[in-house]
Parts: sequence; structure tokens; C-alpha cells
Amino acid sequence: RFFQPPPPGTAEHLCCPQAMALRALAAAAQPLRRAPLRWASAAASERAARDARALAVATAAAAAFLAVEVERQRRQRFLWSKCEAAHQDNRYAKNEKLIVAAECGCTTCRLMLYSVDPEAPIVQGQLAPGTLVAEERYPNIAFKSFSEIMRLFLTQDCGLRGAKPSVAVLSVSGIVMQNQCRFTNLDWVVKGWELEKEFEMARVEVLNDFVAQGYGALTLNDTEVHKLHDVPPQPNGNIALIGAGAGLGQCYLVADPVSSEYRCFPSEGGHAEFGPRGAGSEELQLDLLRYLKVKFSGWNRISMERVVSGTGICNIYDFLAYRDPTKVDPHVQKEHMKAPLDAGLIARNAYPGSICESALKIFASCYGAASGTLALFVQPFGGLYLTGGVTRKLSDWLLDEGSLLAAYFDKGRLSPLLDKVPLMIVKADDLAQRGSHLRAVQVLQQDIDTNGRRLFDRLDVRKRGKLHRNDIQRLCAKVNDKLAGRLLMVLDLDVDGKVDWPQFRRGYARLPNKLTKELAEAFALADDEDLSLRKDELVPPTERGSDEESQAKLAEILRKYHSRSRRKYIDPFEEKNSAVFKTVVWKLTANADPRDAEAWLERDYWISKEGSICFHSVTENRAMLYCSKRDLHSATIEQVDMPTGSAQPWVFRLQPRQEDGAELQATDFAVPTKECMLYWLQQLWRLQAEERADASSG
Repeated sequence: RFFQPPPPGTAEHLCCPQAMALRALAAAAQPLRRAPLRWASAAASERAARDARALAVATAAAAAFLAVEVERQRRQRFLWSKCEAAHQDNRYAKNEKLIVAAECGCTTCRLMLYSVDPEAPIVQGQLAPGTLVAEERYPNIAFKSFSEIMRLFLTQDCGLRGAKPSVAVLSVSGIVMQNQCRFTNLDWVVKGWELEKEFEMARVEVLNDFVAQGYGALTLNDTEVHKLHDVPPQPNGNIALIGAGAGLGQCYLVADPVSSEYRCFPSEGGHAEFGPRGAGSEELQLDLLRYLKVKFSGWNRISMERVVSGTGICNIYDFLAYRDPTKVDPHVQKEHMKAPLDAGLIARNAYPGSICESALKIFASCYGAASGTLALFVQPFGGLYLTGGVTRKLSDWLLDEGSLLAAYFDKGRLSPLLDKVPLMIVKADDLAQRGSHLRAVQVLQQDIDTNGRRLFDRLDVRKRGKLHRNDIQRLCAKVNDKLAGRLLMVLDLDVDGKVDWPQFRRGYARLPNKLTKELAEAFALADDEDLSLRKDELVPPTERGSDEESQAKLAEILRKYHSRSRRKYIDPFEEKNSAVFKTVVWKLTANADPRDAEAWLERDYWISKEGSICFHSVTENRAMLYCSKRDLHSATIEQVDMPTGSAQPWVFRLQPRQEDGAELQATDFAVPTKECMLYWLQQLWRLQAEERADASSG
């Protein structure tokens, strides 16, 4: 039932674990001299037949489970050693590479894995090339570092074992200096080159989150923006972004004069000084500046971010309430005292003539002035985009009210310059995700161009612009013959013994990560300059996400994470955690296609003496708790009918429910045989019945 051994007499049969188990069974039965192949013989007594059958069953069971373990370990070693090669062979056919794009906020991290053809062009106004393979969001507070999140994502949630992403781009909510940053409310430090070494990637680039939005703006089309000032953009013109949200972000993009590829540059212009405006002797905004200097008396200056942001709207409201308390709505003021950083409360109560409306008008006027100033600095004739959560939520009001545009164009004799700048409000809320993806594709292509060209120049000793087979054979002095031959096979696309740079680049783009890394090390292609900064040299992060709405979102993300991730370590040698029933189980990766064999992760699962479901984590190399016996009380336990073509036919589903009522994510498990599946279901139903009986009696 367990095995289909190779035909007897073949070389495979001699070393096959199944055949070894059968031979072990025959050898074990020989000393009894009871003719093990004729147990039911009438010549044998009933007792002898019973003893022989018992021995045969016991020996067969032991041999079978031993063979399962031997076969599992053999397959595991084989598959792990061949996983990257198999994956890369698949990528050769598709000519695709894996890249990681990440949004790393103050409280959560969102990671995405894409499969990308490095030859696919990046087209402005369209999403970056590539197919989304996996996506997960993680609460930072559940981890010790970002590398722990990355490791879990790649090894467990993506099911990658040997395959390695080529590059990664991380957009972080902090100030990036020399590819490193302090970010999150936990004050983590992330360094690009450390992640490159740990996860064996060619490049890991750390971006400010607003720079990622800048790259995301390149993917926008006309249907994804509201046009405040509709003029045609200048081809290859500069592009700028300014976004009012939790803060005031700014960045700008410049096109390469040769390739027309845009490069985004960071800016902290939102921290420039707030400049009050007003007609003639009007001092309303001057009074606002004086008020804010008193409110933030520890500072000698007030930045524009104190006014043009979600928090800025609340600061303006506080100033107006202080300046003219007779106009304060008691109900609004009471709610504002409960949530002093909730700009949405002020926006919802911006009735005509109210101080909430006045606060929004001051905000819009200052926003327009800051946008116009950025336009003068950068001259973004390719487009000026207004982004950010506050901008998006107030977009209809900003389009209709007019204060923003009036202040934007109020630049004296330079106002005609702004007539040539397209001004737009962005509707999309996923610019950072788009931008991280697009930048990762750019980095992948740039890495291929840079290192591929360096390698080509190193091999082209005679500077002929073409490599002959003899030139490439020099690799044999650096790497082994097998890799050199494989490189020749991939690079010499025309099979004529000569390779020019375009051919070399196309072939280099198809090389597996392991080979490109060996080539980079052998020919010293990588830049080894150490630009590491101490933690105190990096700008500390701003603590955000402490408001009630952000905390509620974090709690929901944390609940969802715990519903799909059981990460409680256990001691497998402790008596209560020892196994009473243990088998090999294949766990289906979340949201994966059951027909994909790589989507099923092989693990050791067991039922412990105390009735818990435990497993051995390959990524952590530790024993962990999947769910306790109490979690089975209201759990869903059922057999699953798999679709045609499923890589695993014998599957059962388990969806525990925690004591607090939180429902954990359902998981599909596969086992080798139908009998094994039925036995698992029987044991789980038995444990559930026992727990329900204990609960009712208790």
C-alpha cells in the first residue's frame, strides 16, 4: 500500500528503500522457519499461523515506516540540493527572475514576491513587468528584526527553499543614508548589504517610502489622477511629488538624457520652515505661527509639516479654537479631545462658517503654497503629483473649494512658469507598492547591465567587442568545467563560437543566481566599499501609528497574522510534548495552487501526549506548536476532495479556534495514503470529543 518498488533485478531495486524493507521483512521471518509465504497453510497450527501473521504485520509495519523515513530523508536531500537547479531550469524556459518588493512601515511590513522577465521593458503609464507570486503582511511587533520577517516570508510563506530572489527593494518610513536606515516604532536598523549577504541576493536597495511613491508615479495613467491644472506634460521633463499624510513628503524624478530612464531623488523639503501668507496686513497665519511656536516651545522653528499634514489640520483647529472659542462646536470639541490627532473628525464637521471649515481652508492654502514652491525649485514640466492619505480623502473638497490653486499660482512674477506645470491629485493608494516593484525591476536590469558588462570587458582582453569560445574558456581557471560549459551553452545563442555584447547580455540575464554570484566573486565584479554607519549616525525614526485608527488596524493585522502563524516554540524532549503518533505531512502553502507540487511543504507533524498538534519547523529548525488540544474544541476537521490534477490526493483540513474565539486560518494537510489520512482524522476527532467532554463536565 505504501510503495511501488522498482522491478526486481534492476540496480534501482537493490538500493531502493522499499525493496530493502521487503528484504528485511523476509530476513526477520526466516529464523522462525514457519514458511512466511504460506501463513494460511492447513499444515500449520492455528497458533503458529497467528504468531507468524503477528510477526509479519509488526515487521512489515516497522519496515514500512522505516522505509518511509529513509525515503523521505533521501528525497528531502535530493530535492533540496536540486531545488534551485529545477527552479532555474524553469526560469530558463520563461527567462524570468525572482524579485522582492517591500513596504516597511512604522508598525507593519508588507512583502511581495514577483517573477520578472529581465528583458521586459518598463513603459511609463503602465504597471512594471512581472507576475505577483506571493504577498504577505506582518506586524513588526511580532518579530525581533526585519531579517526575521524576510526569512519567514521567503522560506515559509513563499515556499522557497533553494531558489533565491535576485534583488530586493525595501521602501521604509525613515531617512535613508548610504543604503541603510533606522525605521519603525521599534527603532530597527536595516542595511542593504547585510541583507544581500544573509539572503544571497545580488542587490538589496533601501528606499525612503516617498521615493518609492515617486517611482510609483511613473505607472499612473490619466484615469488614475484628478487634473487640477491640465496642460500636456513635457517628454522627459522633471517630475515632482508632494504628499500630505501623516507628514509632508517630497521627492523629484529626473530622466536620463540618453536612456530616458527616470531616477527618483529624496527630499526632506517638508521640514523647511513654515512661511505665513496673507493679503496686506492680514495676520491670521502669522498668529498661527506664533501659536505653534508656543505650542512647540522646545523648538526655535516651525516646519511646514506642522501645518500641511493630518496632524497639521489638528494644529490649525486647535489654534482657531484658542483664537475664537465662541465659534467652537461643543460636540466636535468633545470628540476632538478624545482623539486630538484625528483630522478626519475635523473634515467631517467642516460645515460652512465653522472653524473646522476655516481649518481646512488654511490647510489647503498652505498646501498650495508649498506645492508652488516645490514647482519653482524643480520645474516639473513632466508633472507635479499631489499624493498622501489626507490629499486623497480630501480630493473632492480640494477640487471644488479653490484655496489650494489660488495659493499655488500666487508666485508673483514667476507665476507664468507654473502655467506650464501639469498639476494632478493621485487617486491610487498603492503608489509605494507599485514603486517598489518598478524600482526592483530597474535594479535587476541595472545589475545585469553593470555586472554583465564588467564580465564581458574582463573576458574581452583584446578589446574586439566580441568574445570567442577561447576567451570564455578562461573561465575554467576560475570556475569548474561544468559551470564554464553551462555558461558557454547559455551565452552562445547563435552557436557560432562568437558572442557580442547584446548576445552576452541576453545570456547573462538567464544565468542562475548561484552562477552569477560565483562569477562576481571570481572576477571581483562587486563593489566592496564599506559605507556602514553607526546607529547614532542615522536619523532616528518618527513614532507614528499611535492614534486610535492606526492601532485598530494594527490589532486587526496582528490578529490575522496570529490566525495563520503558530510560532510558539516547544521542547520536544519534554514528556508532555513527546509524540504518540507521528508521520510525514505535506502542508499546502496559503492561497497556493494544490496542483503545484512545490506548493506542498514537507514537515514532520505529531500528536503529543497532552493532545497538542506539533511540528518541526524547517526554517527555524525547532519544534513548534501548531495548536493545543483546547483549540480543537470548536475546530473544523474534515476530509477534502481535491481537484483533478492535485499534486497530493489524500488531504484533510484543520481550522482550529482559539480560546478567545479567534478563528485560525484553515490549513490543508496531505499524507501518503488514504489509510493514513483516515487515521489522522480519527485521532483529531477523538481529541476533539475528549476536549468537548472535559469542557462540559468542567
